[in-house]
Amino acid sequence: DMQILPVVCSLCNWTGILNIYQNHLDQNHQNPTCDSCGQKFSSVNNLDRHIQYDCEKTTVDCLLKQFGCQEMILQINLSKHYLSEQHQHVLMNVVRHLKSISSNDIYKHLQIPSETTINHRQRTDNETIQLQEIDEIIKVLLDGVETLNDDLQRLSNESVHHKNLLDSLTPNLSTLKISMEEQNRYLDGIKINQEVLQQDIESMTQKLNDMKTSSYDGTLMWKIINVQEKMGQQLRNY
Repeated sequence: DMQILPVVCSLCNWTGILNIYQNHLDQNHQNPTCDSCGQKFSSVNNLDRHIQYDCEKTTVDCLLKQFGCQEMILQINLSKHYLSEQHQHVLMNVVRHLKSISSNDIYKHLQIPSETTINHRQRTDNETIQLQEIDEIIKVLLDGVETLNDDLQRLSNESVHHKNLLDSLTPNLSTLKISMEEQNRYLDGIKINQEVLQQDIESMTQKLNDMKTSSYDGTLMWKIINVQEKMGQQLRNY
């Protein structure tokens, strides 16, 4: 019965059976807290989900730690680490090692058997250990490939989203361009009208200056400009 399986609490040192594990959680861990970021949660399941997917401060070991990639990585940066030069270098060493083991096994099986029973047993044990090592390496590589596939799918989805967003913005950009062109034409018209108005104002100012009068003791005095030119014209008329 699964209910009597032994369990260890992930939040403390409590041990017991699965049947009473939930009671322990309800009594002692009603609002479990993330050790990495300090955020509180309403249940252990929510905490586990947070630690596994969302926490920005949770650190994890690289999948290739046993093969030399010892760096502790923020979980949210794990995918980025898989693409790093350090991880790729360790991964290539693992692949070369795996290829070397497979080649040696093939070579050994092609040899004529001449070992004693003890040597044969030792060789069999060594091959078993090597097979276990190969199995562990393959599992690590498969986990890495699965993670990269997840990242590839996520990036593909983001690419589609950005493309759809760009497609939706393209008509708006065309409309905005037309609107700006119309506004520029309107501003050009206003500029022309302003220049014409400025010329009219200058003309009216000149006419007002010509018509301006001054009064001294009730005597009106008209301002006459270009006196010599006008006197010469009058003399020519006579």
